[in-house]
Formats: sequence, C-alpha cells, structure tokens
Amino acid sequence: MKISRRNFNAALAGQALMAGLIGRAPMSFAALPAGTLTIASGFDPVSLWPNYSTTQEQINTGSAIVESLFWVDPKTNKTEPVLAEKFELIDPKTVRISLRKNVRFSNGEPFDADAVIHTLQIFTDVKQTPAYGRYAAPIDRFEKIDDSTVMLYLKHPYPALHLILSQIYILPPKYWKEVGGQDGFGKKPVGTGPFTLSEWVRDSRIVMDANPGYWGKAPEGIKRLVWRPIPDDIARTNGLLAGEYDIATNIPISSAAQVKAQKGLELISVSSYRIFTVDLSNLAIHKGPLHDKRVRQALNYAVDKQAIIDGLFQGQARALNGQILRKEQVGFDPELKDYPYDPAKAKALLKEAGYPNGLTIAFKFPTGRYAQDREVAEAIAGMLAEVGVKCEMISLEAGEFLRQLSARELAPMGYVGLAPADDPDPQWAQYRSDWRYSYVDNPELDKLIDAGAQEVDVAKRTEIYRKAARIMHEEASVLFLFQAVDLYGVTSRVKGFLPRGDQRWVTYGVSIT
Repeated sequence: MKISRRNFNAALAGQALMAGLIGRAPMSFAALPAGTLTIASGFDPVSLWPNYSTTQEQINTGSAIVESLFWVDPKTNKTEPVLAEKFELIDPKTVRISLRKNVRFSNGEPFDADAVIHTLQIFTDVKQTPAYGRYAAPIDRFEKIDDSTVMLYLKHPYPALHLILSQIYILPPKYWKEVGGQDGFGKKPVGTGPFTLSEWVRDSRIVMDANPGYWGKAPEGIKRLVWRPIPDDIARTNGLLAGEYDIATNIPISSAAQVKAQKGLELISVSSYRIFTVDLSNLAIHKGPLHDKRVRQALNYAVDKQAIIDGLFQGQARALNGQILRKEQVGFDPELKDYPYDPAKAKALLKEAGYPNGLTIAFKFPTGRYAQDREVAEAIAGMLAEVGVKCEMISLEAGEFLRQLSARELAPMGYVGLAPADDPDPQWAQYRSDWRYSYVDNPELDKLIDAGAQEVDVAKRTEIYRKAARIMHEEASVLFLFQAVDLYGVTSRVKGFLPRGDQRWVTYGVSIT
C-alpha cells in the first residue's frame, strides 16, 4: 500500500496497533540455553570474510572469527589495539605497526608480519576487495621489517588513518590459498578470534563455538554463538519478547515501548551514523528524467520528511538539514537547510521540466535491511503520487538489494541508508562518480572529495566539505531524508553489549550470566 500524507497518520496508528497485538507474547528465558548467546538480525550474510563487504551485519558476524589489527572502541571513541600492539607515525606518510607476538590462527598457522603482508596485498587489490577500495586508496606500499613489525607507506597524509587500520581483518596465508581465496574462505573462515565456525545453514542459522586456543580474554560465559536471520521487524521483535533471542537488532520504533516495558529486557538506543536518502541516479547508464536537476529538486519538495520522522519514528530520527554529514562531523554546514515540504513547488518544477502530467518511475527498496524500510518507502511513494509521480515499487530482499546497490543497479530511484566509519571522507567518498555504488556523476564534487581526503588542516577541510555540500544541495543529488536512531533489544542476562553508531559491535567485553 502506498501511504499518502492524508492517510499517513491513520496507517501508522493501524501499524502500531497490529505491532502491539502481535507482540503480546509471554516471555520466558527457558528457551535460551546456558552458555549460548543468540543474536537475531535482519538477514543472512553472503560471506563470513569481514572484508567481503562493508555491510555491518556481515562484518559483525565474521569478526567473531576473523580479527582486525585495531578496533575503535565505542566506550572511548579511541582506536584500541587488537592483533596489533600499536602504530606510530614516523612521518606524515610513514606508519610503523607493531604486532602481537605468540598469536596463532585456530588452524595452527602463526599470526605474524607475513600474515599481515598477505592480508594487505588482498586488502589493497580492488579486484579482490572492491568494497574497501576507498579505505585502501591512501596506501602506497608496505613491507615487513621483522616478524612483528610492518611498515606502511601512504601516498599522502590521511586524516583518518586510524580508521583504515581498524578495517583490516587478518587472514591466514596458507589456509586462504588452500580454500581458493575469498569464496572458499567466506564459507569456512579461519581466524584468530574468540570463536570458530561450527555450522552454517543458509537462511536459518550460523553456529560458532568458543575457540579453546584464543590468545586474548574470552567473552565470559559464552561457549556458543548462534546467529539467526529474521528479515521481518515484527517477527524479530516478537522472538525477542518470547525469549528466543538474547539480542535483536533493528527494533522498530513501533515496538520500542513493548520491549522497554518487558521485564528482563533492555532497549538500547544509539544515535546512528546511518544517513538515509533516496538515490536519484544521474549516471550516463541510467538515462531518464532524473538527469534534470528540476525533477530531482521536485522530488525533494514533494516529500514531507518531518511527517515521516514524527510518524514512523516517533520523532526520534533527525532531519539531515539538506546534507550528508552529521552535525557532529567536520564539514557540517549549519547554514544549509532541508528542502521544505512544498507540493505546489514540486508540481511547478515538474511542469517546467516538461512533465505537466507527472511521470512514472521505478523505485527500489529493501525489505529486512533497515528498520521499517518498507514502511518508509511506501510513505515516500504515497507523497510523490500526490504531485503526479507514480512509483513502480520494487521490493528487494536484503542480499539482492546489496548486490544491486554495489552493481549500480539500484536505479533510477533507490532507498538507501549508508553508515561508513566516522569520518567525512568515507561518507563523501560514497558519492564520488567512480565509486561502485555512487549514483552521482559530478566532476566538481569528485575534485572536492579528493581534496578533503588529503587535507589535515581542520579549518581548510571544513571549508572543502561545506563547498561540496552546497553543490550537492543545489543539484539535489539525492532525496535527503533523515539520520536514524538504532534500537537493540537485549536480555538482562547479557552484560557489556555496546554497539557503535555505525552498527558495528564485537564480543570483546560481552558476557552472559
């Protein structure tokens, strides 16, 4: 059903009522076995190799097995060592990385500089690791100094170096070759992490058991991890309420009160890094009405973002102020504002662009990738219909959605939420014209994105990104929507669970009683 603005509130009331009725199940933790942590998320990973994609659910699952050099701890927002002990800047373009000693992969291979060099060769090869091409771009070369020291040489000073180092997940060289590279490794990974893979039944469960030879402090009380893909928001919430899961991700706002009121459950709210927009492709391969700036602007005027925030998210999401950076980030422009809700202006622009009777356009959106993704897409489509834009709605399951996003097939319109690492460069890089899931072609933006990636002076970097934001706003490169709030439902027996704003979390420090 497409939701017009006129019947928006009525539809939301019905949705909330249904959520309340369906979710009233008696809770019992008897179904949760001792020593087992059960996590319900929106979809089944494609691969358990963390560097296969930047999708948080896949990284969270895979990183229980395959560890990174560093980790940005949400408690401190500082880069903490994992497999590395520290990194030092010898000069602005030279980095010395000191590695932990006496660590082994679960198959017995040693973790050492050879494993790191092998991993860096794969990480910097865009054919093998395309999802991390922008993170790897500043790396020029690397070399082994001794078994516990690696030197990294950058092409230019990079202000978010620590974020690069936290994205590199270390691979065992011999095993990687034995299983034929990324495909084989993604199905049966081997790492240095606190867990090892025991079973993977596609679209049903992933089971991991504690690694008896883990080098670090193992999560207390957790002998087994069970990951369950549950695409439907309400079904996932009801499973939590019924005592089937310890942790449920992407709890919909409509179910938040139920989770908070349930004895034995906690609702964790995190201000998300995820920025939601509708991609409006102006790529040459996607010829159509969206190549006209007036049409893109009209779509922005046609959607009442605040009504969606207030209705679907009970006011807990934040408007974007017509830009892709969050208020907390370097380069946010306080002078920019959202396109106001103005259907008359939208109709006038469509008429001026040659569409006095409106137009029909395909609109792709995921189901199960984001909280309330279908509902948001339907609300947008209903509002666009009121100015004469008819959307052909194409619903995609999460895996297919991610494939189409990366293959630039999520066009001409696609509902997307992007949550890169917490720096302006990874955020802006997603809109560079040559990036694999950019739907924006603007050479002037490309130059500014490159300039911002190399500028270490905060004031100069701020002005670069503000200039880019003004261009993107004027061009209406996307339909600006909102910044989300991430909700997690967690049972009281889980301690130390703390996700980051980019929806990343690890089992370090997590325990169950």
